[in-house]
Parts: sequence; structure tokens; C-alpha cells
Amino acid sequence: MALKVFLTSFKGGTGVSTFAVGLGNALADMGERTLVLDGDVKNASATVIGECRDNVVYTLADYEKGGCRAKQTLVSPPQKSILSFMPALGLNSAETAVKAVADVDGLFDYILLDNAAQSACDCAIIVTDPYAASVKSADLCRSALTDGGVKKVELAVNKLSAGLILGGESMTAREIAALLRLDLAAVIPEDLLLPTGKWRSGTKKAFKTAAEKLTGKHGNVYNVLSGMNGLGGYFKRKMREKI
Repeated sequence: MALKVFLTSFKGGTGVSTFAVGLGNALADMGERTLVLDGDVKNASATVIGECRDNVVYTLADYEKGGCRAKQTLVSPPQKSILSFMPALGLNSAETAVKAVADVDGLFDYILLDNAAQSACDCAIIVTDPYAASVKSADLCRSALTDGGVKKVELAVNKLSAGLILGGESMTAREIAALLRLDLAAVIPEDLLLPTGKWRSGTKKAFKTAAEKLTGKHGNVYNVLSGMNGLGGYFKRKMREKI
């Protein structure tokens, strides 16, 4: 059976779908059979970010109506068949997603539930950015998940800027996790290239570190402050201030 991880946030814009795709890619690169259940019923955001939206033939709406099997909704990005997406476009019933997960469970090692099929999860990761409104939202989300019976809830801090931390304008990931009384599952740096559809090398490394932590290879999270010391770090900080 696959390990099923519920990825969520109460606040829009924290990057849950981007996190799901980045973590899914990293797991697949490690040889883990991975499914991202895309819970966006209107836009299929994760499927778009994963670059396979144009390959979709069936969605969970078709499965819900009996028009296909759960396996037929799966779609993979080019040259990465070990990573699959299951779009929930047009889906009406949340329980249909839970049933679909059960139908394909044996095909995967990890299933990342992007705001869908919470009742099927083994654990949950709340995705937050380091800003006050998001951190407050993450606290409410933690309470809702634990009150709802999810026994293991962890935190992923997304869009974390080393420059803002060094300038005293942002908490560190560990400070945020301590404030929320959650263990850190991942730390992902701010990446201004993401809107262009690209990923910086540091972002890829951060997702690889997160995947290795999830699979139990180590207990580390990415350090966004690495490389920010010395003369090179000084210029990086100054460049960040200008952007």
C-alpha cells in the first residue's frame, strides 16, 4: 500500500499545488512510484504545473459517472512515467476521490493528496509561507486536522527568503514550526523564477531534501541560509534587496 500524504492550507497562495508537484517530482527522481491527486476541480493546477494537462483524457468527474476506471484518469508528464497525476476536474463528490485512491493504491509507493481525499490520508503536511496571515491560517488548519483525527501533522514552510531572514524581517522556518507546535517536513526557498515555469537549482535541492526526509533517508530540511555568508552572500543579499 502507498503512503498517502494530505497536502493542504487554509489560505490560498501558499503554494500547495506547486509543493505537491515539486515533492512528487523529487520522489519520482528517487525511483518512487508517485501519484499526485490534483484536487483543483476548476483549474487542475497541479496537473498544469506538472506539464501534462494537455494529455488528460478522463478526469474523476468521468470516473464519478461510471465513464471510466480510476486507472484511466492517470496521466504522466513526458519522460517521467513513474510520476502520475489524477485530475479531479468537474468532480462533485469528495467521497469519489477517496474511492479512486483506494482503487489505485497498489500501483504506487506514495500518493500526494493535493487538497483532496483527506479521509484517505495517513498523515498531513500543512503548507505555509512565512507571512503573518499564512502562519495564523496554518495554526487554524493544524487544529482542524488534529480535531478531525489526523494523527501526524507536519509543516512545510514555502517561499522562505534568506534575505528577509538576515534582515530581521522574517522568522526562520524553525521559529515558525515552534510557534505552530509542528515538526518541519520541508523548507522551500523563495523562487522568483516559478511564475515562468522554471525551477532554480536550490529549489530542486530543497524538494530532494524533503523527499529524502519523507522516505526516511534522513531527518534534515533544506537550509535557505547556506551560501549567504561571505562576499558572495553579501552580493546575493544586495541583489535580493533590489528585486
